[in-house]
Amino acid sequence: MPLTAIILSGLPAHKIPAAAGLSNFARIFAGGVGTSLITTGWNNRTILHHAQLAEQSGATNPAYSGALANIHATLGGSMDQARAFFEQSMNAQAAMLGLNDIFWLSSMIFIVIIPLIWLTKPGKGSGGGAAAGAH
Repeated sequence: MPLTAIILSGLPAHKIPAAAGLSNFARIFAGGVGTSLITTGWNNRTILHHAQLAEQSGATNPAYSGALANIHATLGGSMDQARAFFEQSMNAQAAMLGLNDIFWLSSMIFIVIIPLIWLTKPGKGSGGGAAAGAH
Protein backbone atom coordinates (compact mmCIF):
# COMPACT_ATOMS: atom_id res chain seq x y z
CA MET A 1 0.00 0.00 0.00
CA PRO A 2 2.72 2.56 0.81
CA LEU A 3 4.42 1.81 -2.49
CA THR A 4 1.15 2.34 -4.36
CA ALA A 5 0.65 5.65 -2.54
CA ILE A 6 4.15 6.74 -3.54
CA ILE A 7 3.61 5.73 -7.17
CA LEU A 8 0.22 7.44 -7.49
CA SER A 9 1.02 10.60 -5.54
CA GLY A 10 1.13 13.73 -7.65
CA LEU A 11 -0.55 12.17 -10.68
CA PRO A 12 -3.55 13.80 -12.29
CA ALA A 13 -6.81 11.92 -11.70
CA HIS A 14 -7.13 10.74 -15.32
CA LYS A 15 -3.71 8.96 -15.18
CA ILE A 16 -4.27 7.10 -11.89
CA PRO A 17 -6.04 4.00 -13.37
CA ALA A 18 -3.29 3.43 -15.95
CA ALA A 19 -0.55 3.99 -13.36
CA ALA A 20 -2.25 1.60 -10.91
CA GLY A 21 -2.54 -1.07 -13.60
CA LEU A 22 1.08 -0.70 -14.62
CA SER A 23 2.12 -0.77 -10.97
CA ASN A 24 0.19 -3.99 -10.36
CA PHE A 25 1.68 -5.59 -13.48
CA ALA A 26 5.22 -4.68 -12.39
CA ARG A 27 4.56 -5.94 -8.85
CA ILE A 28 3.19 -9.31 -10.01
CA PHE A 29 5.91 -9.76 -12.65
CA ALA A 30 8.69 -8.90 -10.19
CA GLY A 31 7.14 -11.26 -7.63
CA GLY A 32 7.19 -14.11 -10.13
CA VAL A 33 10.77 -13.45 -11.17
CA GLY A 34 11.84 -13.06 -7.55
CA THR A 35 10.15 -16.31 -6.55
CA SER A 36 11.88 -18.24 -9.30
CA LEU A 37 15.28 -16.72 -8.45
CA ILE A 38 14.88 -17.47 -4.74
CA THR A 39 13.76 -21.04 -5.42
CA THR A 40 16.67 -21.66 -7.78
CA GLY A 41 19.13 -20.13 -5.34
CA TRP A 42 17.75 -22.19 -2.45
CA ASN A 43 18.02 -25.36 -4.51
CA ASN A 44 21.61 -24.59 -5.54
CA ARG A 45 22.67 -23.74 -1.98
CA THR A 46 20.99 -26.90 -0.66
CA ILE A 47 22.97 -29.00 -3.15
CA LEU A 48 26.20 -27.23 -2.15
CA HIS A 49 25.59 -27.76 1.58
CA HIS A 50 24.60 -31.39 1.00
CA ALA A 51 27.90 -31.97 -0.80
CA GLN A 52 29.82 -30.28 2.03
CA LEU A 53 28.04 -32.36 4.67
CA ALA A 54 28.53 -35.56 2.66
CA GLU A 55 32.28 -34.91 2.54
CA GLN A 56 32.31 -35.30 6.32
CA SER A 57 30.19 -38.47 6.31
CA GLY A 58 32.67 -41.11 5.33
CA ALA A 59 33.49 -44.46 6.87
CA THR A 60 36.86 -43.07 7.95
CA ASN A 61 35.23 -40.35 10.08
CA PRO A 62 34.76 -41.68 13.64
CA ALA A 63 31.95 -39.18 14.32
CA TYR A 64 29.98 -40.55 11.36
CA SER A 65 30.55 -44.15 12.42
CA GLY A 66 29.52 -43.28 15.97
CA ALA A 67 26.39 -41.51 14.76
CA LEU A 68 25.39 -44.53 12.65
CA ALA A 69 25.98 -46.87 15.59
CA ASN A 70 23.92 -44.58 17.84
CA ILE A 71 21.05 -44.41 15.32
CA HIS A 72 21.18 -48.19 14.88
CA ALA A 73 21.13 -48.78 18.65
CA THR A 74 18.37 -46.25 19.28
CA LEU A 75 16.00 -47.03 16.43
CA GLY A 76 16.90 -50.64 15.77
CA GLY A 77 16.61 -52.00 12.27
CA SER A 78 19.46 -52.62 9.88
CA MET A 79 22.52 -50.51 9.23
CA ASP A 80 21.05 -49.63 5.81
CA GLN A 81 18.04 -48.13 7.61
CA ALA A 82 20.39 -46.20 9.91
CA ARG A 83 22.24 -44.85 6.85
CA ALA A 84 18.92 -43.88 5.23
CA PHE A 85 17.86 -42.07 8.42
CA PHE A 86 21.21 -40.28 8.53
CA GLU A 87 20.85 -39.28 4.85
CA GLN A 88 17.35 -37.95 5.47
CA SER A 89 18.62 -35.91 8.42
CA MET A 90 21.50 -34.62 6.31
CA ASN A 91 19.06 -33.58 3.54
CA ALA A 92 16.98 -31.64 6.06
CA GLN A 93 20.07 -29.91 7.46
CA ALA A 94 21.33 -29.04 3.97
CA ALA A 95 17.95 -27.52 3.10
CA MET A 96 17.99 -25.46 6.31
CA LEU A 97 21.53 -24.23 5.64
CA GLY A 98 20.50 -23.29 2.08
CA LEU A 99 17.51 -21.37 3.44
CA ASN A 100 19.77 -19.59 5.93
CA ASP A 101 21.94 -18.46 3.01
CA ILE A 102 18.89 -17.11 1.16
CA PHE A 103 17.68 -15.21 4.23
CA TRP A 104 21.17 -13.78 4.75
CA LEU A 105 21.30 -12.62 1.12
CA SER A 106 17.81 -11.12 1.40
CA SER A 107 18.77 -9.19 4.51
CA MET A 108 21.87 -7.81 2.78
CA ILE A 109 19.75 -6.70 -0.20
CA PHE A 110 17.29 -4.93 2.12
CA ILE A 111 20.12 -3.17 3.94
CA VAL A 112 21.61 -2.02 0.63
CA ILE A 113 18.28 -0.61 -0.67
CA ILE A 114 17.32 1.24 2.53
CA PRO A 115 18.87 4.51 1.25
CA LEU A 116 16.44 4.44 -1.70
CA ILE A 117 13.67 5.60 0.63
CA TRP A 118 15.14 9.12 0.55
CA LEU A 119 14.71 9.19 -3.23
CA THR A 120 10.93 8.93 -2.84
CA LYS A 121 10.25 12.45 -1.64
CA PRO A 122 6.64 13.56 -2.05
CA GLY A 123 5.82 15.90 -4.90
CA LYS A 124 5.30 19.57 -4.14
CA GLY A 125 1.78 20.41 -3.07
CA SER A 126 0.64 16.79 -2.91
CA GLY A 127 -1.25 16.21 0.26
CA GLY A 128 -1.72 12.57 -0.60
CA GLY A 129 -4.12 13.09 -3.50
CA ALA A 130 -6.45 10.30 -4.57
CA ALA A 131 -4.12 7.60 -3.25
CA ALA A 132 -4.28 8.87 0.32
CA GLY A 133 -7.89 7.80 0.82
CA ALA A 134 -7.55 4.41 -0.91
CA HIS A 135 -7.88 1.24 1.12
